[in-house]
Amino acid sequence: MRTPGRGIIRHETHGGISIIRTWGTRLPKRRLPLRFLNLGTYYMLAGLAALRVKRPDIIIAETDPPLLGALGAMLKRRWNCRLVYNVRDLYPDIAIANGALKSRMLLGLLERANRLSYRDADCVIVLGEDMRQRLLAKGVSPEKIALVPDWVDCRTIRPIRSSPFRSQFGESCVVMYSGNLGLSQQLETVLEAAARLRDDARIQFVLIGEGARKSWLVERARQLGLSNVQFLPYRPKEELAASLSAGDLHLVPLFPGAAGCIVPSKIYGILAAGRPFVAIMEESAEIARLARENSIGFVVQPGDAEDLARVIQASAGKRAELVAMGARARRLAERKFDRQVATRRFADVLNSLIGDELPPSTEAPLSASTGSL
Repeated sequence: MRTPGRGIIRHETHGGISIIRTWGTRLPKRRLPLRFLNLGTYYMLAGLAALRVKRPDIIIAETDPPLLGALGAMLKRRWNCRLVYNVRDLYPDIAIANGALKSRMLLGLLERANRLSYRDADCVIVLGEDMRQRLLAKGVSPEKIALVPDWVDCRTIRPIRSSPFRSQFGESCVVMYSGNLGLSQQLETVLEAAARLRDDARIQFVLIGEGARKSWLVERARQLGLSNVQFLPYRPKEELAASLSAGDLHLVPLFPGAAGCIVPSKIYGILAAGRPFVAIMEESAEIARLARENSIGFVVQPGDAEDLARVIQASAGKRAELVAMGARARRLAERKFDRQVATRRFADVLNSLIGDELPPSTEAPLSASTGSL
């Protein structure tokens, strides 16, 4: 492996792939002007770095940061090559749904930039059917859209029946949330459900992770006197399989209006660990569809603590059914979401775009993503 050099534009190789990394400012993100300055330096340097490489056959642009697709569209015009727009987060829809952005001017800029990206892209990759439906409603041609879900390495994340981590919870039915404890997860609904189940000694809630709202959640649980809720830090990566396997029932929340804007990637690790889940989201969401169609989970509407408590309490009395659902989840992960399966789908998309009219090239597709190009 060739290690990075010094400077604002650095080169390295990894696994035979040439990588160009760009420097960027790392100013505090809490203030919007400073965040824009961070993005601006990245876009400028990424564009300069791209202009110094040979003509690629394909450009792959992702949606993070959110104007990267527009940069990809401009580079496509310069080189007259193919463009794949890999949609991970749907902008500006996600910013509207979570209330993160209020400025009409900025929302309009995001909308116009993404319409340019959709128009110029030869292929738009989405993570789920709900996201596909949103793009169709925006006028994106169905022939352009390819559904390629996220993936998980099923060799690394696998069901583990017993571990020291699991043993600390005894015979309890462990209801687990693992991930970011931030503003968008709306975990107060989970605490409200835990309050309704405080007298059910069979059930233990375990929230694993860190985030901007963790201290508030911990304090709220203390105020409610929730002895049935534990907060734990992130587990080391090498212990992730054991950590996820320790949950008898996982929680996957999604705030209202977010269906089709994002597909929480945590679901793939849960499936690989062979565990069922509760999708706390709208019925139209991709993960809710997976739960229903494969009988591997339950669906509860966002904010409905009463129904969530009911589902959890009923599940605690049907542990054998949870095990069976988890086995189906594992089989689904192996069949549809394993790393080798998903990356093969992505490769098929790229291969379908390379026609005889393109000149032969030994260059890898030019991938535009955060911090590198």
